[in-house]
Amino acid sequence: MSSPRSRKLSSPRANAGMRGSQHLANRVRAARRSVRGLDATLRRPGTYRHPAGRIVRVETHISVVYLAGRFAYKIIKPVAPGFADFTATATRKRCCEAQLRLNRPLAQGIYAGVLPIARHAGVLTLGDGGVTVDHAVKMRRFDEAMLFSSLAAKGALTPRDIDGAAKRLADYHLRAPRNAPSSRYGSATLVRTQIETINAALLANCSHPALPGIAAWCARQLDQLAPLIGRRRAEGFVRGCHGDLHLDNVVRWCGAIAMFDCIDFDDALRWIDVAADVAFLVMDLCARAEPHLANRLLNRWLETSGDYAALSLMPLYVAYRALVRAWVACLKAGYVAGRSVAIPDPAVRYLEVARAQTQKPGAVLLLCHGYSGSGKSVASRALADLCGAVRVSSDAERKRPRPAPDAQTSLGAEHYTPAARHAIYDHLLRLAHRVLQSGHSAIVDATFLEFRHRDTFFALAQRLGVPARILDFRAEPTVLAQRIEARRHGPRDLSDADTATLARQLASADALTPAEQALTLSFDTAVPMAAFDSPAFWRPVLALMQSAPFATR
Repeated sequence: MSSPRSRKLSSPRANAGMRGSQHLANRVRAARRSVRGLDATLRRPGTYRHPAGRIVRVETHISVVYLAGRFAYKIIKPVAPGFADFTATATRKRCCEAQLRLNRPLAQGIYAGVLPIARHAGVLTLGDGGVTVDHAVKMRRFDEAMLFSSLAAKGALTPRDIDGAAKRLADYHLRAPRNAPSSRYGSATLVRTQIETINAALLANCSHPALPGIAAWCARQLDQLAPLIGRRRAEGFVRGCHGDLHLDNVVRWCGAIAMFDCIDFDDALRWIDVAADVAFLVMDLCARAEPHLANRLLNRWLETSGDYAALSLMPLYVAYRALVRAWVACLKAGYVAGRSVAIPDPAVRYLEVARAQTQKPGAVLLLCHGYSGSGKSVASRALADLCGAVRVSSDAERKRPRPAPDAQTSLGAEHYTPAARHAIYDHLLRLAHRVLQSGHSAIVDATFLEFRHRDTFFALAQRLGVPARILDFRAEPTVLAQRIEARRHGPRDLSDADTATLARQLASADALTPAEQALTLSFDTAVPMAAFDSPAFWRPVLALMQSAPFATR
């Protein structure tokens, strides 16, 4: 009589599973036979139709890249790692073609084409001329020292790099495809499954004190944000994104910023909310560079895209991206649960980023106050980078409907009538409300020379129960006029103010009331511009923000 175990193993389902595994193993073996000799061929300089020099081979779990002279050639390995099956030649071809098509919009000319690999008379060649057995993606090589990951490791990432990355990504998101192939992509149900899956993997395999708290916080956030996730999907914010924007996939190249190696094998990981896409790069800058660079990227992306509604999702998506990279770091390091070894340092850094999202201090509202030329725009940008607040600008919002080149040209007088001025402050009030409700501090960059405008913002802060302060930026009238003239004759910015504007402001501004003065922090901007980047310059503001009670999440 057979045992229960033997009956179970001989059940139809068990037999089908065994047959399936055997079929898969057979496909892998057959696929490997079909490309036998390919690795040796691509290692030979003579294979290429251009000077190749010494071939450098770089292998990952699903691909191999051959660095040959000025070009790189990437092939997909004939493997079936679980999340995809690349054993068929046609599948690998489609994957190569997808890499070319999907990466070109963000990759700034890196992707050159897809080449067949053919066998003729037993010899493999790169190009047509025989039976095609595989395909390679041809790419232009770049200096790996210019990767954002390499620059970050050396402390060499610059504000210009960050601004270029933010604008490139925001511009892409604005025109990215919106016809998702499935309604489940980017849905609250799928996002919950993805986050719960990664939390379960980490909890089951890693012993870190922060993990249970992070998982519980994620569950609460998912409950609270499910309606917003669904609403943004319905409104078209789930788009064909990059999906894998860590620092290893961003490079300074040909005077611009290129982003490459996007997700091409799983639509569910690429068709995501644009907030989840930018959150990846924000997260990796927090983990591997400096927080002020992450803050700068987010602010520049918001200023270009205008998508301030994304802020409510940002903490959850930053935490999720950090958890994924923590798990990847464990896998790369060969970490095995149960062994008496520490979790690798990169994973710890990512877990700290995730934990930081659960412990953010409460929001603060900061109103810039000052005449044109007072330096408030330059100063408030630097403050936002330092403290992580979100900055909204009257100049940027006034010109938002205009195409980018036109945003640098002056608006007509109709945009500066009293009615238009009040309308832009109403718009800024709505944006500040949205920023504060998301849990972020807000810096509103406008002149705030009229009491009625200041009063409405203080009323908002009172309704929301957040501290509010006026940041008063000062300089002598002669300095103000000199700055305005220098700005008008130098590189254009968003401000349209001229010396006539300044004269009207000086004559009509409402003085700060005694009550307002008690809530005002004054700053003399007649200092070198580099002073704005120093925490010492902002000491009273930073002290206020650090003393704000932690938000309940």
